[in-house]
Amino acid sequence: MVHLDFVLRFVPPMTDHGQGIRLTRTIELPFPPTEKMLVFSKDWEGADDPMGYVLKEVTWDLDRGCFLAETELSSTGVPIALIPWEVRRLVDRGWQFGSYKDQYTRDRRRGRLRKKLPLLRISDWDDEEATTWETAAKKSRPAEFKIVLQALAGTMAGLRNNCRVAYAMLKTGGYVDLADRFAPKEPSEFQQKFVAAVEAFDSKTSDQQWDWCESAQRRYPGLIDVVEAMR
Repeated sequence: MVHLDFVLRFVPPMTDHGQGIRLTRTIELPFPPTEKMLVFSKDWEGADDPMGYVLKEVTWDLDRGCFLAETELSSTGVPIALIPWEVRRLVDRGWQFGSYKDQYTRDRRRGRLRKKLPLLRISDWDDEEATTWETAAKKSRPAEFKIVLQALAGTMAGLRNNCRVAYAMLKTGGYVDLADRFAPKEPSEFQQKFVAAVEAFDSKTSDQQWDWCESAQRRYPGLIDVVEAMR
């Protein structure tokens, strides 16, 4: 038996070298797993082409009599509005929120209990239209997009993954790829506001940045809340 964690990052706005969203499942293998071994299942990936997941951090737990392992994926180019849908597809294929590490952790911090989100009608959003919402005026996009953006930013804060960008997302209500500011064109007013918010976070002390991350993950719903509320 192998307890397998899937570490998922959406780059951008997340970075591929920070903590990621963790999903987990248990699998059976006819032989012991090894480091860098590829594991494939059509049910996991929804495709016939066996690209596979690379196993890392393979460990044998003597006490529980099982293997532990991780695999990871940095998914690029996914609009923020569609990130919950991508996670939901994985959950529908058998992955669960959480980690095998949870059973080893006694000191579990309890966050503020949040109200359950109402059902969100976001599963039928148009892909091309959704890509424009990150910099669009608030009145020109669905109200649910605000919840999705806040949930992603709150999750990033909790993971300590690109907190400066998460801060700017919540301050501006949108998102700009910071690489765009180096493009050979005049930055838009929204881009300037976003960059200013990032710089404001950078000007905080490390303690202030830490406190903000703690506050953000308590205040806003998490990505798991949005996925569970999808219809």
